[in-house]
Amino acid sequence: MHTRLTRIVLALIAVSTAVGCNGQKFQTLKDAVCCDGGFEYRYGDRFAAEKASSDRFAALERDRQRLNDELSAARKENEVLSAKSRSLEDQLADRDRELTSSRAKTESVQGDLNRANARGADLERQLGEAQGSLASSQSQISALQAGAGDSGTLAAELAAAQVTVAALQAGAGDKDKLATELEQAKKRIAELEAQLTAVNAAAAGKDRLAADLAAAQQRTVELETQLADRDRQLAGLRGDLSAEMAKLKEAQRGLVRALRPQIEKGNIMVDLNNERLLINLASGYLFGSGEDQLKTAGADALKQVGSILKEFPEYKVSVDGHTDNRPIRSELKKKYPSNKELSEARAANAALALGEGGLSAVTTHGYADTRPVMPNTSDAGRSKNRRVEVLVTK
Repeated sequence: MHTRLTRIVLALIAVSTAVGCNGQKFQTLKDAVCCDGGFEYRYGDRFAAEKASSDRFAALERDRQRLNDELSAARKENEVLSAKSRSLEDQLADRDRELTSSRAKTESVQGDLNRANARGADLERQLGEAQGSLASSQSQISALQAGAGDSGTLAAELAAAQVTVAALQAGAGDKDKLATELEQAKKRIAELEAQLTAVNAAAAGKDRLAADLAAAQQRTVELETQLADRDRQLAGLRGDLSAEMAKLKEAQRGLVRALRPQIEKGNIMVDLNNERLLINLASGYLFGSGEDQLKTAGADALKQVGSILKEFPEYKVSVDGHTDNRPIRSELKKKYPSNKELSEARAANAALALGEGGLSAVTTHGYADTRPVMPNTSDAGRSKNRRVEVLVTK
């Protein structure tokens, strides 16, 4: 029995040794030991130890996966930054190549210009020498022709002179050739100088364009600021206009309520338009024919208008008298020489009635038939033109 128990204990120890952490043996069945990185965790048995080890492994696996994900993200970000860096390096290289090419072109043009200048100077020297030789030969010919005493000597000298002349004549062609080459060289010099000027101008033009761009941008900012100021002013004016129109509408509503019977009969019209309030009163409703004294109904209507408009002292009120184009006749002509005097008298009496209603500071005008609203070719048109207008403006 003791031997059998011993064998079981030894077997359990062997199994514990096989599944232990890092090859460490468990001291007892209730004291399983798992070592991890220098730290020691103790559990009640090997199964708890194995589970703890498995949990620890899973946790480490999750940490590893998380780190891998972070590494992948970092690598992607690095690739993006590298791509941006390569793009910037390519752009910088392009700018460097462009600058190098421009400098090389400038040096090439300058070299061509120097060589062309040297060639021009050489051609001018050769041309001068040829011109000197020709002048000398012509002098010799003249001297030989003057000393014709010794025929043999002269003949020989004449032959030599003829050879010289032939050589000079042949050289005349060289002279023309040199002159042509000189002209071509000068033309080439001008072209190269123009190219050099263009290259230099391009460099200077870049700076001018940058300055112009900066000035344009500054001007744009200034204009945008001015535009914003104008918008604010316009908004303010619109607000003021809305407020003014609101007041005039209030006055219009009061007049319509007070004068509704007369408005419905067509004797009075109240119109609000273009920032002004117009009360149009038919002359036949206010006055008798050829008269300037108000009828009772007309005077009462004007008093009502005055009592309403006095509540708006910030507005100006003008009373204008109008007639048709028929001239004043018979006895009326003694009192009113023309329609102008009649229109002025009617406007003045209408203003007095407004004052009785409480309105002060009223101006009056008499326009006679100078401002018709209808043609004076019919009784209906003339009737419309005989009127008194009360104009209310800011």
